[in-house]
Formats: sequence, structure tokens, C-alpha cells
Amino acid sequence: MQPVSPRVVELLNEALTFELTVTNTYFLHARMLDNWGLPKLGKVFYALSIDEMKDADAIINRILLFEGHPNLQRLGNITVGETAEEMLALAYESEKAAVKQFNAAAQECHDLGDHGTAAVFEEYVRDEEQHAEWFEAQLEAIKRVGVQGYLAQQIDASVPPGS
Repeated sequence: MQPVSPRVVELLNEALTFELTVTNTYFLHARMLDNWGLPKLGKVFYALSIDEMKDADAIINRILLFEGHPNLQRLGNITVGETAEEMLALAYESEKAAVKQFNAAAQECHDLGDHGTAAVFEEYVRDEEQHAEWFEAQLEAIKRVGVQGYLAQQIDASVPPGS
């Protein structure tokens, strides 16, 4: 295999930083939502935290493929929402930022001649766009039915855990 540019490894590490940060953010938001009695929305954030963790795992493997060093010590700031609506808005902004970052990384990889890694970033862009669309739809639903109406749909009145 042709040697990879150190810049490609750095772009992958930047993506890893993003994925690890959002994994932690979504996981915390999932637990907060569960604690607030909103387990349906909590399950969504939990599932997304797992998806983002899987992305981080794939990025780690790609960095190792290039004999690079995955940087798991670098994390971005975790922005914690104080309400469910704020969590959705923060997630929406985060996903839009990911699309921008990963598009730029894909272009830079193409410019460096690493079309394989560019394709990886392009796939991440598609995933993050889907996430952003979902969060945008939730925020739109809140505008249409009001936050109380939206949150009422996030309650699960089934038997409590452990019963």
C-alpha cells in the first residue's frame, strides 16, 4: 500500500475527536432523558450514542491501518442541554457541524489523492445528514404541537423497570 499522508491521519483523528465527543454527549443526554421520565427520546439518544461509538471504532481501525496513532485523549467540550428541546437543538447543530467537517475532510483527502478515505468521510456525511434531518424534524414537530405536546409523546407509561 502506498504511504498515507500524515494529514489524512490527522483528519481521521479530528473526526475521532468529534465522534468520541458526540458519543459522550448523546449518552449523557440519553440518561438524563430516562431520568426525567422521557424514555422514548432517551432510547433515540442512546441508540445514536452507540452508532457514533461504532463510527469511532471504524475510524480507529482506519488510523491503525495507516500505522497512525489514534488520539483518544483529545475530546471536545461536551455541551449539556438543560431541557429536552435544548438537547435536540444542540444535537441538530452538532450534526450540521459534522456534515461540514466531514465534507471538508473528504475534499482534502481527494486533494491528497486518498480517495478511499474520502469515500469513508462521504459515507459519514450521509449518516450525519440523516441524523440532522431527524433532529430538524423533531424541532419542527415541537413548533407545530408545542413542547408539552411533543414531550407527552416521549413518556412510556408501561410497567416500571424491575416490576
